[in-house]
Amino acid sequence: MNNERFLSISDINKYISFKFEQDVNLQEVYLQGEISNFKYSGKHCYFSLKDSSAEISAMYFYPYNLELKFKPLDGMSVQVVGKIQVYQKKGTYAIIIKKMAQTGVGLLYQEFLDLKEKLQKEGLFDENKKLPLPEYPEKIAVVTASTGEAIHDIISTFNRRFPLAKIKLYPALVQGIDAPKDLMRALKQVYLDGDADAIIIGRGGGSFEDLSCFNDEALARMVFASPIPIVSAVGHEGDYTICDFVASHRAPTPTGAAVLLSKDQKDIINLLVSSSKRLKGAITAKLKEAFQNWFNLHNSYGLANFSQIIENKVLIYQQLEEKLNRFNPVTRVNDINNALNEANLRLENAMTKVYDNSVASYHNFASRLRIDLVNNKIEHLEKDVNKFYQDLNTNFRLVLNHFDNSFTTLKNQIVLLNPFNIMEKGYSIVYKNDKIITSTKQLLKNDTVTIEMVDGKVDAIIK
Repeated sequence: MNNERFLSISDINKYISFKFEQDVNLQEVYLQGEISNFKYSGKHCYFSLKDSSAEISAMYFYPYNLELKFKPLDGMSVQVVGKIQVYQKKGTYAIIIKKMAQTGVGLLYQEFLDLKEKLQKEGLFDENKKLPLPEYPEKIAVVTASTGEAIHDIISTFNRRFPLAKIKLYPALVQGIDAPKDLMRALKQVYLDGDADAIIIGRGGGSFEDLSCFNDEALARMVFASPIPIVSAVGHEGDYTICDFVASHRAPTPTGAAVLLSKDQKDIINLLVSSSKRLKGAITAKLKEAFQNWFNLHNSYGLANFSQIIENKVLIYQQLEEKLNRFNPVTRVNDINNALNEANLRLENAMTKVYDNSVASYHNFASRLRIDLVNNKIEHLEKDVNKFYQDLNTNFRLVLNHFDNSFTTLKNQIVLLNPFNIMEKGYSIVYKNDKIITSTKQLLKNDTVTIEMVDGKVDAIIK
């Protein structure tokens, strides 16, 4: 015999292991069976899964077994998902378990509960993180099967209620192992197009297993992160998936999603009629208010007697200007300078006359005594001039002080007499037949009067 044809035990076990690794059907296997010979070795679990006619070795390694929600016992029926792997040293194979659940609960449902709890703790279900739906969406993207009942129900509902929104289908698988990736592909295309106001994702009814593609974690995170509001409409009213919890809104059915994103024609017509009435009422009220303001202004005392009021104000200011001119410091100084000049002129004339008299007396009488008298007279006149100059300065200062006081008084009077300043404090003027009323004796019952305030006039009747 040719020895080259013989393989070693290691070679055949490696080949078998290689074949197991290449078989995609063995990379993720779902099994249901009964636990037998369960035991812990360190942190790892070892046991057998069996049915009525066969059994398979099972290994549940740490840290995957930390996700166990129950205590495994011999005889317990369980569902597991894992990978079939060859143990080359002994030439045996076993299932390497990744997840395990009791048969009563169901593995898929337990995975659903675990993922729901995980995402809820992360805040993906928080209402304050959900996008609001547009009231009148114009473009709606629908991610569902192209041949299913869901798209037909959605289109027919929109056509029946208010057929203005444009529906664009993004076909995708809604069942099976490849469905989550295909749904994500369709959603990504919606985001890239960027022209949808809202998205509907879902499908018609089915078993829990049929709807399980909407419980995919990656799909759920993509729905949560959507920049466009998403309505999840998966199955019937009693069906709930992870997409329902992370979407902006959940509809019980695809038809319900269409109702949520559309308005009934009757409701829109009623809203338009109601809005039209409110708008008409608002415009009418605004026009009435504007007309009343114009009428009050047109018939106001100030506008009717504008020229007379201006003339009176001009007259008052002219009188004040005359008073100010009379007390003008320049005028007063000029008057004082004129008086001083006249006094100097009189002083010079007097001194000339005295001098002439003195010379005449000197020549006529040549009397030394007379010359002394003239000198005394001159000294006396010089003293009078000095006194007059001091008095003049004193009077000038008094006149200036008097002018300052008078000017301040007049200014205060002008401010106090300003009727608008008084009105701003809450006072008003009452007119009857365009005449100012100063006493209640001038009024009779049922008289019509006009009350003028700082910002306008109002009419009133005396009761």
